[in-house]
Amino acid sequence: MTPISTAVDGQSSMLFGYQSGARAVLTSTSLGRSATRASIVGTEAPDQVDGDFYAPSSFTVISRDGGVTRFTFPSQGRVLRYQASDVARRVRSGGCDSPLMPLDETVLIMVAMNEVLAQLAGFGGLHITGVDLANSQ
Repeated sequence: MTPISTAVDGQSSMLFGYQSGARAVLTSTSLGRSATRASIVGTEAPDQVDGDFYAPSSFTVISRDGGVTRFTFPSQGRVLRYQASDVARRVRSGGCDSPLMPLDETVLIMVAMNEVLAQLAGFGGLHITGVDLANSQ
């Protein structure tokens, strides 16, 4: 974590490990404009989300033999449009949980992000007035 003059975290990196052996690496920066891309690398082929990962309209799969397949789909709006539409459908039908992203999984992600914040705070970065990130779990 690298603080910048405004006391905002200038950049950070996160490494996640999973019981399956999978790994995830996330980086962020506000020190300069950077690509907002995402890649998913699996044993069969890497997938590259084209454009902004939070508002995708296509992705590319590159097979082991070098073949390239691009998938495109209509993109209307930005950010959490699909998630918001799914929540609205589920609430209208009397539900509140999604088989694609169950509530328990959402809570686990929030716990993981809380741990990231606590660890950043432990390095002397990330301070939120009135919140003790190191003891917030």
